[in-house]
Amino acid sequence: MTNYNFDSTFVAKSEFLSNTKFSGGLSLESSAKVREIYEKVCVYTTSSYSSLEIDVNQGSLHHYTAEAGSNFTVNLKNLKDAPTQTSIVITLLLTMGSSAYVMSNPSTTGFKIDDKAVVVKWINSTPPTSGFTNAVNVYTFAVVKTTATDYTVLGTLSGFG
Repeated sequence: MTNYNFDSTFVAKSEFLSNTKFSGGLSLESSAKVREIYEKVCVYTTSSYSSLEIDVNQGSLHHYTAEAGSNFTVNLKNLKDAPTQTSIVITLLLTMGSSAYVMSNPSTTGFKIDDKAVVVKWINSTPPTSGFTNAVNVYTFAVVKTTATDYTVLGTLSGFG
């Protein structure tokens, strides 16, 4: 593997890095200028889900294109090995038809991290009780790993139709 050591005043052209892979990530101890970033989107076509198993190693944006058929729970996987005092934002795009389904038990057991229920602090202190019909329901979770086993999770639900 090739190591790249960049002086903080050096800005790599995107062509230089376009075919370069960094195993284990890239750590910068200074500033960097980024021209553009493309984020991987995980697209799912199944509609009969009751538990959304989200592997955070696959990306942070998950789009379910078929109409939901029931209420559901969310379980974020593979955060147990993340360093403490780190954060990730996970966004779920859920397609709704003439019935709007919602996360089951949004303030108690409906949200889990690595199979352990975690309390979500909802925007305006109000957990969602219904979704938006004929729209894409967008759940956004800001997850902060505060200790090895504790998380602070902030949640929102928005409708786009």
